Amino acid sequence: MWQPETSEPINPDELAVPLACAFAMHVAKACSDFARVVECRRQPENGVEIVTFEIDIGVPQRPVYAINATEVVSVCFVPGNSAPPLIAVGRPDFPDTPHQNLVPEGFPSVLCVDDRPWQDIRGGYTASELMARIQVWFTKACEGELHGDDQPFDPFFLYDGTHEIIVSQDAAKAMNAKGKLSIWAAAQPPRFLIVTSAREGTGANGQLHLHVLHVDVAPEAMRRMRKAPRTLGQLAGLLAERNADLIAPLKQSILEWLATGKTDEDVTWLTCILVRLPQIHPHTGEIGAARPMAFLCADSPGRIGEALGVLSRNGSDAAQAVRYLPMISPEITADGLDGFPIQIAPVHLETDGAGASDLAGRRTDLRELVMIGAGSLGSHLAEYLSREGLFRWTVVDDDVLLPHNVARHTLARVHFGQGKARNIASRLDLIRCDTAPRAIEENVLDVKPSDTLVQALQRADIIIDASASVPVSRWLSDRPDQARRMCAFFTPDGRSAVLMAEAADRSVTLRDLESAYLREILANPTLKDHLRPGQQLRYTGACRALTNQIPASSIAVLSGLLAAGVAEASGDDAAALRFWTMREDGSIDCANAPTSAIKISTSGWTVTLPAALRDDLVARREGALPSETGGPLVGVIDYEAKHLAAIHALATPPDSAGTRAHFIRGTRGLQRLIEEAQSRSGGQVRYIGEWHSHPPGASASPSSTDINQIYQLSLVLDLDGLPALSLIVGEQGMAMLVGKVV
Repeated sequence: MWQPETSEPINPDELAVPLACAFAMHVAKACSDFARVVECRRQPENGVEIVTFEIDIGVPQRPVYAINATEVVSVCFVPGNSAPPLIAVGRPDFPDTPHQNLVPEGFPSVLCVDDRPWQDIRGGYTASELMARIQVWFTKACEGELHGDDQPFDPFFLYDGTHEIIVSQDAAKAMNAKGKLSIWAAAQPPRFLIVTSAREGTGANGQLHLHVLHVDVAPEAMRRMRKAPRTLGQLAGLLAERNADLIAPLKQSILEWLATGKTDEDVTWLTCILVRLPQIHPHTGEIGAARPMAFLCADSPGRIGEALGVLSRNGSDAAQAVRYLPMISPEITADGLDGFPIQIAPVHLETDGAGASDLAGRRTDLRELVMIGAGSLGSHLAEYLSREGLFRWTVVDDDVLLPHNVARHTLARVHFGQGKARNIASRLDLIRCDTAPRAIEENVLDVKPSDTLVQALQRADIIIDASASVPVSRWLSDRPDQARRMCAFFTPDGRSAVLMAEAADRSVTLRDLESAYLREILANPTLKDHLRPGQQLRYTGACRALTNQIPASSIAVLSGLLAAGVAEASGDDAAALRFWTMREDGSIDCANAPTSAIKISTSGWTVTLPAALRDDLVARREGALPSETGGPLVGVIDYEAKHLAAIHALATPPDSAGTRAHFIRGTRGLQRLIEEAQSRSGGQVRYIGEWHSHPPGASASPSSTDINQIYQLSLVLDLDGLPALSLIVGEQGMAMLVGKVV
């Protein structure tokens, strides 16, 4: 059993730490059939109390590790519950298993039975839970199941210093390339030390001088470091056992330090040795423990070099500013290194895309993404998606940050009057090292895009329109680039967000999704107020200087939903059209709309309509049989692109007349229906033509009456310089006629 030298035996009823009292009582009263209290002890200098007990283990016939049928376990309890119980097994020949803490020489084996943060669980931690975890540890050790396949096979540490190390990604790359490193204090006091690739500067070191080097060890199967080295000499010996040499890189590093002309007289030094000790996972065979271990020596490279036999102290009166000289024929010896104590410091690795994706529970995706629009939505999308480890970024926008933008933007007042795209790109570079951000300060609707913009679009895998501009979305949809396109925006009142994602093969485009979106607004009663105008505020004296009144909290919620939608849609090849709406009580409604579209080219025009509109017209025809029926159509006409989109069929006016031979569309209430559709769609749709059905047995081929109708329609719409559309629904299909006066 473990009996620390300064500890004293006490009776169980003398225990003062509440968890220690409860544990001793639990062993005696609730666990007597498999456990027995052996003794209790206390350390007078710190009040730590130790409860030692025997526990019977159900050892199988062939245990993976040499666990005895009865083990003696000592549990140490800290006063004030300020640290978790320490579970120690004192027998010297206790097997080396996974999930043991790395402890100094002279300590017993320390089991890791719980990896949860102590501050999160200590309020409700009980003696019965502690005993159960100890039992589970021994059971899994016998079965070789202490380590799950999803766990990294890394050593556990008991850290004993005041410093923590942050290793940047460029430092990790430098170590892979056997390059040099630099180390800096992040702030004062110097608790956190940042390791980077070699560069000039002093950081926030203050009076502390720092030196760093690194050593790599070849991967070994299930051979972890069992006892923590306490001196440089012990560290050198431990690495030598693993066929790794500390002395050679230490010598080289000391000579390079000497060449810089630095001195260690009357200053405080800290030498950091980073050791990568990868291990092969016992189940998966994967190499783990990529995180370096940091050993800190509170001494200078000069004094270490002198003890190593690399340097000698300058004892002459000449060149007194030079404190050390390199030995001409050095006799290198590690014997003197035992005089230099070392401590183990926690190491934090800078998060890259893969690490950020793991934290977000997503798959790593470093495809090239171009985002057009760096306003409030664009800035939040870039912020959230980059923090989730997604994409390499190019940001396109020619706008600058004005004071009123700060209310809803991720940029700040220091960026007033500066380009949004450039500063968002800079921010992404600060968030994650592999975002590879680029900025293009350009309006994509300029007459001719720059070569830089064209190349970025051609190189992209995904293009996101976050500009809140319908013309930009249509411009993107019509471009010949291979990239998949998406469009994200808020509604004017700031209560809803919409995401359109093309199919990966672009069989459904942004234009098709725009039509499907507008149809959903017109056909779905729950979306009646979806595009209602928001409250506006004038931010300068100019008549057009208006901005919507939307709180930043709403922007954050909706941007988060859109970012999640983009992440999900980018991993699915299917097209998507999604709506999110915030209710007054804070709840969120989410809906998906159909995205299938029908396209034809006729009379020099591309005509599209949502498949849902076709299905609606077919259903209306069947409902009116054997008579014909029909009604007005509303949609979107893009004259420059020669694109005509039928969006929705309005209700048939009540004064319409339909028979088996013809259909005459009435006019009662028609103006009101068209105006309601225009208002409900935010002014996006207009009257574009008519539809009607043919009777049973008749095809959709136009009759002479139909030809005359499209002629008459084209004369009416030509007053606005627009074409007219006629849709005919027959027994077996649908015909489209486009009429234009020439």
